Amino acid sequence: MMLVLITIASSCSEKKIDNIEIVTLEDRLLSDSNLLKTDSIWYPIDSIYAKKFYVYADTILIMENNKAAGNFLNIYNMHNHQLIAKLLPFGEGPGELLYAQMHYDGSFMRVVDYIKRTLYNINIEKILNDNSYIPELIPLSQNYIITTSPVSYGDSIIYVNPFHYVNRQANIVQQPPRLIASSSKNIEPKMPMDFDYMTFNVGQGYLGANTHLGSIFFASNENSTIEFYSSDLKPIKKVVGPVSLPEARLSISGEDGKREVVYKGMLQPEAYRGFTSSADYLFFLYTGKEVPLDNQKDFKSYILCFDWKGNFQKSYSPSSRIYALSVSATSETFYATIMSEDGNPKLVKLTHIENN
Repeated sequence: MMLVLITIASSCSEKKIDNIEIVTLEDRLLSDSNLLKTDSIWYPIDSIYAKKFYVYADTILIMENNKAAGNFLNIYNMHNHQLIAKLLPFGEGPGELLYAQMHYDGSFMRVVDYIKRTLYNINIEKILNDNSYIPELIPLSQNYIITTSPVSYGDSIIYVNPFHYVNRQANIVQQPPRLIASSSKNIEPKMPMDFDYMTFNVGQGYLGANTHLGSIFFASNENSTIEFYSSDLKPIKKVVGPVSLPEARLSISGEDGKREVVYKGMLQPEAYRGFTSSADYLFFLYTGKEVPLDNQKDFKSYILCFDWKGNFQKSYSPSSRIYALSVSATSETFYATIMSEDGNPKLVKLTHIENN
């Protein structure tokens, strides 16, 4: 234990700016990562609709489908390979999806329909124990620009402000509040409109929250940064690194008034690109390189583990690029969606090499 504590302490530095703790991770966290062994595991290999796979409690397989599948989610028992449930059909009717994105948050699935402006919080245990279970549907703002999946936090919905963006090379320093909250009594949250650049097409990332521990985070896709917030949306900690990436290349419209910003070129920085969580830990997928948008498969993923207060724990090094991640109840085994040699999604199990 003492050796582990010494290793963690020597892998990062800390300081405070404006009462916000700044932790800088060293790049050797990647080279010193715990190696992971890849093993095959059952999944419905004959499905022509599968997009991503997740595993709950080492026994329940959640398959996220492409839109053509007819429904968004299939739930399987991995022991007997039986289909347990189908959820959220695609369509224009009530309870149906038009354009969906999912985040797997341990025991919950968070599904956002960006067109119909709805959030579904899906409790996996209730699916398994109640054949008539209907996912909770929460209406989202009809006017607010939603670019990052919102998250429930108590009685509130937390959004990422799409106009919070900094790119010093392009002379853009827009820093309104990063996070905005709405409630059932105030679905349309106020958003500052005194910005010069329309930046909702850049600078996206990932938002998560743990109500029990009072922790909220935002992890950037293009900057090696994770921001942690208190329950009143005040920034309390920033984790920087382990790789200092160049700023994204931007194309900025020359029109009068507010100018639209988009990415320029195919080679762009890629920092955090996904996450999963448990009751005690966060597991982020991290790249730390400039990645060509038309050839992402050749760039591997790392897994960086933190507790919910933003304290770094471990780093892991799988052999492939990971497109979706879930973790066992003991946090000792990962389940990952990778791409097979023929370009199809494949579920694998990742375990520590030193433990085998």
